[in-house]
Formats: sequence, C-alpha cells, structure tokens
Amino acid sequence: MRLVWSGLSAAAFTLLMVQPSAAQRVLSFEPLAMDPYSTVYVDNGSCSAGKVLKVQGAPNNQRRKKSCVPLSDLRGANGTLRTK
Repeated sequence: MRLVWSGLSAAAFTLLMVQPSAAQRVLSFEPLAMDPYSTVYVDNGSCSAGKVLKVQGAPNNQRRKKSCVPLSDLRGANGTLRTK
C-alpha cells in the first residue's frame, strides 16, 4: 500500500510540474519588469499578420531581445492556442 501511495504522489507531482511549462503566455502589452532570461509572447500588433512578438528578459539593465515568431509555434497539437 505504501508503494502504491508513493507512486501516486510521484505521478501527481510530475503532472503538476509539467502542466504549467506546456502553456505559453500571450499578453496584449509588454510588461515593464521581467525576470532575466524569461520569455513572454506579446500580441500588440507590432508584428505582421500571423506573428507575435517574442520578448526575452535580459540581466543588468541590458536591452531585451525581441523578435517576431509565427503564431503557429504557440499552437498545441490539437490546433488551439496555448495561453495561460
């Protein structure tokens, strides 16, 4: 019984850790403060149709890296947009 309980708790912990990382966050505006090396996707109309702005945080007041990426990169296997 103890082995089954530890197996179930390990499976639940794994699901809790995997699920948030599978979703991508799509915002309507660029945040003022970001953690270094974190990535946020912004749909503010600055990129062409079918693309969103990918913003990566930078350490020590350096410039953020920004690039336009296809919206299809953020879509899941079933075709729905993965948002958080």
